[in-house]
Amino acid sequence: MGITFWDGVLRGGTMVLLLLLAWNFGKGWRASLTARLGALLCVAGLGYLYLPALPLAYKFAWWRVPLHLAGMASPGLFWLFAQSWFDDDFQLRPWHGLAVAGLVVAGSLSSYQGVNGGWPRLALVLAWPLPNAIFTALGVAAALRGRDNDLVEVRRRMRLVLALTIGLAILVIVVAEILGPGWPPPGWWRLINSAALLVVTLMVAFLAFGWRDASLLMPPARPVADAAAPPEADDSQLLARLAALMAQERLYRQDGLTITAVAARLNVPEYRLRRAINQGLGARNFNAWLNQFRIAEARAALADPAQRQVPILTIALDAGFGSLAPFNRAFRGETGCTPSEYRARMRAD
Repeated sequence: MGITFWDGVLRGGTMVLLLLLAWNFGKGWRASLTARLGALLCVAGLGYLYLPALPLAYKFAWWRVPLHLAGMASPGLFWLFAQSWFDDDFQLRPWHGLAVAGLVVAGSLSSYQGVNGGWPRLALVLAWPLPNAIFTALGVAAALRGRDNDLVEVRRRMRLVLALTIGLAILVIVVAEILGPGWPPPGWWRLINSAALLVVTLMVAFLAFGWRDASLLMPPARPVADAAAPPEADDSQLLARLAALMAQERLYRQDGLTITAVAARLNVPEYRLRRAINQGLGARNFNAWLNQFRIAEARAALADPAQRQVPILTIALDAGFGSLAPFNRAFRGETGCTPSEYRARMRAD
């Protein structure tokens, strides 16, 4: 039982997990962008996983090309998958597709033109392993970004685990690709590659199958400023104190306010405050929930005839926003128009 045997065992196990994951994500294909991207990522992973196991005789087979192209899209799909899973406000844009297509084109040039055309080793690295690493790093960054504001406790705990595991495994794969000479890849490269892929797939499978709450893959409901449903634990008194803190003291006006600071102000553990806001108020992100109060105050100020001459920047700063750009984004996301348009509409009314 040599390298070839163990490589086959690892790749076979990983392919079974990928098929199960694709089936799991496929169940939510219509309802969830995250599920669709997850299913596509699994299919692309199958293509990447299968190619190194093919005999050299099939190097130029026509049916190999679609598998190869799908495999090269894996890092880009992982980037989009991580963004959609961990960012409740993520929206798929045309430029996202262009970025993934650019990654595939770069990989194709490296594989079909660079290797056969005798490109220098540095050019081959710049055309494929480096973009591969960049897109993977972007996916890891998406998992870590906003972790402190994530109110879905299970998702918040898993962000760091997912980022570290996948980041380390992909780093091993990229280094092996840089050091691995030519095609077909040597046995040691295939073994490292298959082992790293198994680790990545196991982690994603653990997260996907470990989360029993299907809503974690579903589009989030809009956060609300008032209680919508009682939480699992009795946090009603805490929510009442929190509501008073926001309504009477207008704590949301504080720029850069964190959930850690609010928990300290209420003298409660941070995890309990996260649970109360998430389960009791239906919010999934602390900043998004906080902005509900800020936008409400800004809308009232913009509609107030007595404040017609007050600059929009002043209104944004008074409401708790640090600058005009995030205020404009949050306001447009909430109302569907810019603050200037809203003010003009209220003035006309």
